[in-house]
Amino acid sequence: MSQASLHHQVSGPEHAPALVLLHALATHGELWRAQIPVWATRMRVITIDLPGHGRSPRIEGVLTLADHARQVALVLDDLGVQRAALVGLSLGGMVAQAYALAYPERCLALVLAHTSARTPEPLRAIWAQRCAQAAAQGLPAQVPSILERWFPPTFAQTSPWTLRWIAGQITSTSAEGYISAIRAIQGLDHLDRLHVVGAPTLVIAGELDAAAPPDAGARLAAQMPNARLVVLPGVAHLGNVQAPVLFTETVGTFLQTVVAH
Repeated sequence: MSQASLHHQVSGPEHAPALVLLHALATHGELWRAQIPVWATRMRVITIDLPGHGRSPRIEGVLTLADHARQVALVLDDLGVQRAALVGLSLGGMVAQAYALAYPERCLALVLAHTSARTPEPLRAIWAQRCAQAAAQGLPAQVPSILERWFPPTFAQTSPWTLRWIAGQITSTSAEGYISAIRAIQGLDHLDRLHVVGAPTLVIAGELDAAAPPDAGARLAAQMPNARLVVLPGVAHLGNVQAPVLFTETVGTFLQTVVAH
């Protein structure tokens, strides 16, 4: 009997190395639409909707990033996957860190994109304000400010259809799921523990990312014994959407080196 509660989809060869994709806050597995068919040529790609996002329910008692990681592990248990590489972006990168800390023997490799390893007190206060706004006004009211944080103005001006697509993911996220995930983000404090994660790791930062700036990626990579940092030029918070080919090939090259020989 299945123990997993999270919606997931599987693509690619059944016996290829497993690759788990974990999305950003207020999005879902479709965020990886540009990457899935490419990476699935060489890997068994598993996209997971995190709790309260996409087609996954908000799960009572799932309050921390470690709780989120446990839900990911239950999906892999159901699929019979013992070891996997994980690609996590923003919130997904925080969950991927928690997974690597909790299940080091099950982690083949990590890609931590546009993310950080600690939420400082001033940022926790900002997240609290966003929670209050979401509770009072719903997710549609959050769309303009979220898109402004995630994409540079020039991209927003030239890519209105893409922004509408992302806006649709944001508005489809329940306020309860959004707020619950923010509570987990507020508790993020992995930085001093990451030195025990020995899996090969690629940290990706965006040159123009105000939400998770390159110095946050550099601090993260510096704590990990087998990590390196790549900064994508001209890119903000959703590199896989803004620069899909660059992101896909950068990650794919890394994965080919460490996993998909």
